[in-house]
Amino acid sequence: MSNQHQLPIPVMLLLALVQGLSLYLLHQSISFDYWPSNQPQWLFCFYTLVVVAPVTLLLSLEKGLELKLALRLGVFALVAAALGFYAGLQAIPLEQISYQPVLFAFIYSMLLASFKALLYIQQQALGAPLCYSTLFLHSWRNFLTLGLSLLFTLAVWAVLMLWAALFKVIQIDFFGDLFAKQWFYYPTLSLAFAFGIIIFRNQAGVIDTITRIQQALMKFLLVILAMVSVLFMLALPFTGLAPLWKTGHGSVLILCLQALMLFFLNAVYQADADSRPYPLWLHRAIYAAVALLPVYSLIACYGLMLRIEQYGWSVSRCWGLVLWAILALFSVGYLWGILKKRDLWLQHLSWINVRMGLMLLAVMLLVNSPLIDFRKITVQSQLARLEQGSTTLADFDLSYFRHELAKPGYDALQQLKLQYQQTDPALVVRINTLYRPDWHRDEKTNKDSEQQKQLLAALKLPKDLVLPAELEQALFEWQKYQGWQLSQVSQYHLRPIDLNNDGVQEYVLLTYSYDAIHADLFRLHGSVWERAAFAPVSNVDKSKPEPQLETLTLTPVAPEWPLLQIADQQFQLQPVRD
Repeated sequence: MSNQHQLPIPVMLLLALVQGLSLYLLHQSISFDYWPSNQPQWLFCFYTLVVVAPVTLLLSLEKGLELKLALRLGVFALVAAALGFYAGLQAIPLEQISYQPVLFAFIYSMLLASFKALLYIQQQALGAPLCYSTLFLHSWRNFLTLGLSLLFTLAVWAVLMLWAALFKVIQIDFFGDLFAKQWFYYPTLSLAFAFGIIIFRNQAGVIDTITRIQQALMKFLLVILAMVSVLFMLALPFTGLAPLWKTGHGSVLILCLQALMLFFLNAVYQADADSRPYPLWLHRAIYAAVALLPVYSLIACYGLMLRIEQYGWSVSRCWGLVLWAILALFSVGYLWGILKKRDLWLQHLSWINVRMGLMLLAVMLLVNSPLIDFRKITVQSQLARLEQGSTTLADFDLSYFRHELAKPGYDALQQLKLQYQQTDPALVVRINTLYRPDWHRDEKTNKDSEQQKQLLAALKLPKDLVLPAELEQALFEWQKYQGWQLSQVSQYHLRPIDLNNDGVQEYVLLTYSYDAIHADLFRLHGSVWERAAFAPVSNVDKSKPEPQLETLTLTPVAPEWPLLQIADQQFQLQPVRD
């Protein structure tokens, strides 16, 4: 290995040790609930910095280039940490927000952004002009080195677990206790990961051989994909697009086909613009299939726009549009090269890929910034549909706002509570239910009286009806029993009735949820109000619009079949449903 490519091993090991200790400190802050764990914006920021900076440096550091790479990757790591800070802001208030979707999208988009940034920084630090073949070489070396190093780290951990298990068999628990300590395994595994990177970076020739093997496999797969692409396009005029849209994920299938075609195409044709990995006739057949990709972009665009027009924006549709735009630009760029260069269109491939890679990097950074926030876009779209009447309050997906849209969704639901607390108090109960996970606890809290007041405000009663205090408490106990299901209830109505004609008044609680009416009977047994649920004996027509419960008539109907007495037992005939 030439001196230019020697690795600064002591620096890399020190970097790994610092990373391990930093991860341990962050873990401790979560375990003991001290700063920054109670401020997710700082927690996300520090985790991003501690992961991105050391890993990218470990994958790229070379002797003589340490300062250049450290400065450039340090700047990128700070940008990533700032975006992590913004992602953490979306999890405030922490006790009320499901931040897992935020974290999931942030991690995977920043992994892609870090991967792309590392490629360009590596080549720029060498002082060489941007060239796709060199970027491709770095990309596979980094990817395989990272993947194999992770496997090596898992192997080290498995050996440690075997070590602990063997000594535990002979009643020596010291090693098991030691390996379970955070202060031990964080630095140890970080060092193991660094050793893995050092080992595999010193075996660049082996990595390049693996790359050539996968390139040979992808040559075969590209031919199959090209054939599938052409055959599917030939079949569409006979079947139409309707069967594709009926699947509910037709656009996703089209985008997957495009993405795989482009990935395999770049894997096969990466080395030399004048290379011919296929015979000329097959080469022309493949670029004919590539020329069809813009048509697939039009089909996917139509499907996406159709769903957006029907249901408005969602986070997944925003991501779908971004993926569509990137793949469409690649496809149109390749078509332009084919029309312009014909058999020599590969000369255009490198020019497009280098610039599209930079654009992809910029997009992955922007979608994690305040400039393009898919959650805010979704909230604005869905609230606009509500105001326009395209969506009713009963059909409004409160659960999606609660679990998928983080802080923008939380703020929007609080806004809806204020807006409809007088006109639709049942909506307030639905929203509050989504943020209360402790319905079945026995102890009372200060929130209980507030929840009881909200239920009574949502409960519609006949005029001049005054409820006994004990019945109010029984209704609240019913509310606690229902738990999270109250998030689906759009109406509450209580109706007095003497159902069994015994001269004692009972009450029927009518609720509407899951496109059906539900009924519960409250009756006085001694001094205690008891609840009994009615079971429906007929099918529900869910195609009918939601009725107003206070306008419905309650009519007692005698059972078709009486009870059957056998000795001391009574039996009731259960109706057979269609």
